[in-house]
Amino acid sequence: MHPDHELAQKLKVITIDGPAGSGKSTVAKIVATKLGWIYVTTGAIYRSLALLFHEANLKEKDLGSIERFTSFINERYRQESLSGKVFLGEREVTQEIKAPFVSELASVLAQEDSVRKRLLPIQRKVVLNNNGAVVDGRDMGTVVFPDAPLKIFLTASPEERAERRLKELHSNGMKTNIKELIKEINERDIRDTNRKIAPLKPAIDAITLDSTKSTQEEIARIILNYAIQKEMIIQKSEI
Repeated sequence: MHPDHELAQKLKVITIDGPAGSGKSTVAKIVATKLGWIYVTTGAIYRSLALLFHEANLKEKDLGSIERFTSFINERYRQESLSGKVFLGEREVTQEIKAPFVSELASVLAQEDSVRKRLLPIQRKVVLNNNGAVVDGRDMGTVVFPDAPLKIFLTASPEERAERRLKELHSNGMKTNIKELIKEINERDIRDTNRKIAPLKPAIDAITLDSTKSTQEEIARIILNYAIQKEMIIQKSEI
C-alpha cells in the first residue's frame, strides 16, 4: 500500500465523486462541517490551471507550459476549508474558476496524462496536510485515494444537474440557458467517462447515491450514517 494511502486511512478521508452538478460539493461541505473536518474540492485545482491557461492565451494542446503552471499552483494554491474560497497567492479566484469556459477547458486538460500526473501530488498534499477531510472530484475514490475508508459516488439526472447549475450561475451574475447547459453536461459526461486516463466511474467499493429527488441535507445524513457504520465516527453525538 502506498504510504499516502495508509495516511489517508489514518486521517479519515471520505471521497465523494460524481459528474458535474450532482451536488457533491454542497454535500461534501455539509458532511465536513458536521464532522469538523476540512472540505477540499480538487476540481478547483484543475479549474485554476485552466484559468491560468486561458489568461496566458494558451490552448489545451500547449502542454509545454504544464510544468511551469503546476509548479506555480503547488506553491501558491490555497483553499479555505470553511468558506470554500480558492486563492492563487493573494488573488481570490473562487468565482472566476466557476465560469463555464473555465470548467470546459479544465475537463479537456484533465484528459491529459501529463496534467493528471503533475496535479496528483498537489491534490494529495492539500488533503493529507489536514487531520480528517471530505474531498470531492471525479477520481478521488478510484485514483487519488483508492484506499479511503468511505467512498461515495453521487449522481443525478442531467436535467436536475442543469437546473442546479443554472441557479448557481445566475446567482453569480452569469447568463446562460437550460438547453445549452444540458448539452454541455451531456458532452462533458461523455468526455469524462470515456477518457483513457482516470475516467469518471465509481470505485469498486464505492456507495452510489442518486440525489435527483433528495435534498443535499438528506444525502449528507446518509453519508454520515455510513461513516458511523464504518466506525470513522465513534459516537453519533459527534454529528
